[in-house]
Amino acid sequence: MPRARQWRCPGRRCHRRFTGLAYPQAMPVPVDAPRLHPRPSGDPSADPLAAGPASGRPELRAGLQAGLLAAGPALLILVAAHTLTGSPGFLEALADGLTFLPIQVVGAAIATFGPLAKGLVYLGIGLGFLALGAVVGVVLDPRLPRPGDSGLALAIALGLLAIAEVAVLPLFQAGLLGSATGFDPIALHAPLALACLAYGMAFLALRGPARASPERSPAGPGAARSGVARPAGGSAMPRRTFLGQSLGLIGGLSVLAAFGTMGSQVITAARSRTGGRVAGFPADSFGPTPALTPVDDFYIVAKDLITPTVAADSWRLLIDGLVDRPTSVSLATLQAIPAVEAYRTLECISTEIVAGDHLIGNQHWRGVRIADLLAPVGVQPAATAILWEAADGYTESIPLQVALDPDSWIAYEMGDAPLPPEHGAPARVLIAGRFGMKQPKWVTRMHLAATVPQGYWEERGWDEQAIVRTMSRIDFPLPGDTVPVGSAFRAYGIANAGDRGVRAVQISADGGTTWQAAQLDDVHAAPFGPLSWILWRADVTVAEAGPARLVVRAIDGTGAVQSGDETSALPSGSTGWHAVRVLATPGA
Repeated sequence: MPRARQWRCPGRRCHRRFTGLAYPQAMPVPVDAPRLHPRPSGDPSADPLAAGPASGRPELRAGLQAGLLAAGPALLILVAAHTLTGSPGFLEALADGLTFLPIQVVGAAIATFGPLAKGLVYLGIGLGFLALGAVVGVVLDPRLPRPGDSGLALAIALGLLAIAEVAVLPLFQAGLLGSATGFDPIALHAPLALACLAYGMAFLALRGPARASPERSPAGPGAARSGVARPAGGSAMPRRTFLGQSLGLIGGLSVLAAFGTMGSQVITAARSRTGGRVAGFPADSFGPTPALTPVDDFYIVAKDLITPTVAADSWRLLIDGLVDRPTSVSLATLQAIPAVEAYRTLECISTEIVAGDHLIGNQHWRGVRIADLLAPVGVQPAATAILWEAADGYTESIPLQVALDPDSWIAYEMGDAPLPPEHGAPARVLIAGRFGMKQPKWVTRMHLAATVPQGYWEERGWDEQAIVRTMSRIDFPLPGDTVPVGSAFRAYGIANAGDRGVRAVQISADGGTTWQAAQLDDVHAAPFGPLSWILWRADVTVAEAGPARLVVRAIDGTGAVQSGDETSALPSGSTGWHAVRVLATPGA
């Protein structure tokens, strides 16, 4: 047997004897096995061990990127479906669920962001949707075969759809399969299914290119050794890179389009309406606020970011529950019933009296009495309440005795014209003496029940009665205006007390220490009737120069004086006196 050859390591600290005979169990090396070469400097791909510990980071980044960009088209589908149809869907169900947060949190959000609060919630849900898409991408990417096919995309879509329907919707108080939303099932589920499919297809298309990198691509530094030719000239973009960038661009544009649409909707929904305030007005009038609020300036409050669209020709009002003869009423049938009409003031429960809010308006309405609708159906003795359902999933309830009041209507005209979509077309509820939350728009169902169920806002902590508080407001002068000292100037404003009416208005020029009576607008009071607000004016004198605080209060038809205790709108409507600070100067 020949003597074993010795090999000495060039290093001084390493002196080992190597012999093939010392390893009899070693596997034979195939003749055609590639020979080992030293790793070229700067080429980590040539050494499989070099990338071992950090190999997870590129994979994580690839799944994150693919999932985030794939969520863009899915989000765009949901936003577009809501925009085009006007029917609430998955995103709106999630937004409704967030209103179940503690009422203190909701109140703080409204107080901080005002009319932007609802829109910011909507945008936040959109951002959360993208973040969830990225997380799903990280979870799925290492677990899926490569390459994917249409069958795999469908499997991803079905899995995501199942999670959304049986886990996410119930988590947001929407019920299993969205059963608690009251939304149109097609409008809820069809866009959601399409969005899940779009995510699955986009994710599979993006995950391959997302993993591609110059080091891993066939045209990378190892291309010459692997026998794969580089593109001619060495400067052409590899096909996988081009595909990845194209798909990434599409995903990014989808995100921008979705949030651009959502942003414009937020701005539109938060648009402030002045209640028809005019810049100039005659001195002998009753101020800048018109007695009849223009329809275009009438305040709008709804849980929806986009106004629901309900076709008048297909609209039906279902009357069921504890009735002998359930029926469905069309708009034509409704209009054939003897009509009633009157001027009525609507006010939102979110009105902050102390701040001088403008969530109030007065208009001429036409409709039918609820009692006339119920007479033919035979209300059963056990019925004590009515539950309203609306096309946007909104619900509200009132005691049956309130619904039978002659001033409780189903209205179909506003301002001597058909109801505008934003005010409930084709029909809405009007209940005298209650805040707007008790008067649902886009009403589609009147269900008679044995008990008074909670409505949409009552479930979220708002008052079940929602009786209008006595309020008054100074519309002129404005905060910071200069007024004469020692001589009279005229102040103007409005007052409202629901169906109790307003007996008197008092104003103070010294912060509430002394009061004087204001003149009421008797010209409009008679034709407007007891369900409308009242305009007032008063000649006021500030005795001393310097800052002055004008304060107003009203006395309702029962003789009760408007409360000066300051409380917020949550949960029963605000209280307090509206005040305006002015500056009294000589010769103003």
